[in-house]
Amino acid sequence: MRLVSATRILNEDDIVEAFVRHNATHLDHMLFLDNGSTDHTLSILQALKSEGFPITVFQNLSVSFDEIATNSWAYQIASQPLAANWVVFLDADEFIAAPSPLAELLPKTANAALIPLVNYGQTSEDNPNEPIVPLRLRGRDPRATNVEKLILRGGLGEKITIAAGNHGAFNAGAKLPAAHLPGVTLAHYPRRSGAQIIQKMLAGWLKALAAGESATRQGHSAHYHSPFQTLRDKPGELFRNHDYLAFEFTQNDVIDDPLDYLGTALRYTPPADPEMKAISVFLHFSERLARQHGRLIDESPQARTLVEAWNAKKDFKF
Repeated sequence: MRLVSATRILNEDDIVEAFVRHNATHLDHMLFLDNGSTDHTLSILQALKSEGFPITVFQNLSVSFDEIATNSWAYQIASQPLAANWVVFLDADEFIAAPSPLAELLPKTANAALIPLVNYGQTSEDNPNEPIVPLRLRGRDPRATNVEKLILRGGLGEKITIAAGNHGAFNAGAKLPAAHLPGVTLAHYPRRSGAQIIQKMLAGWLKALAAGESATRQGHSAHYHSPFQTLRDKPGELFRNHDYLAFEFTQNDVIDDPLDYLGTALRYTPPADPEMKAISVFLHFSERLARQHGRLIDESPQARTLVEAWNAKKDFKF
């Protein structure tokens, strides 16, 4: 039984090493598609590969992407060249929590399974000197997320498509029924600092806008829209909100239920500086967005003509 994970990743150098060391205890190979990381993510993955972890990394530098096409491509790569019996779709902030090796818990007959996410977040009780995120963030949100992630049997053919968010699969347009795995969850650490989540929300919504009207109409990254508007129009509500920047939850909001971390100690993760990293990676992303716009009008006369027409337009205001 060969399990291969598929993960899109962007600027996750604070958590990716722990992600690999823990989840590799359940997986036989880990496939990553890097969307243009400008922090230490790629060097950490290279060091882990050199250490002996079975890792394959592709990179795509586009500031926008077709999520369904990208997820479906990852399935085919994991399923065929990497010879997966099962493909496990994971984000870089998700850690498998299971009572025994995941391979022993997969369904015998179903082609798909779903694993629910459980959220962990910051509290005042976190140890800031603990670099392993699942050991630092011990507080579990008891509320159900109602979000599930996909595990899909490999070799189901080229007509398979993977839904946005990796929440389901379709074969020639027909949704595949999925089993549930008792006792298996994904420990989810979406917010490790206030600065980190602010940067993620800003870049997430700009990425959706850059993908065009169809992407926003379909709701891609819609959960980033409202906080982006707040940051754009009333930035002080977040940047001058100490409670928001410092902690996500009070101690009474969560249950002390840390993940049973199965990985070894970190060797390559740099010391955290969330504020400076957020500024740097957001400027790198904005620069890439601007350069792609410039390249588009340099290489496409039609695009240049259209942009020049937009720029020449004058609207009477009052």
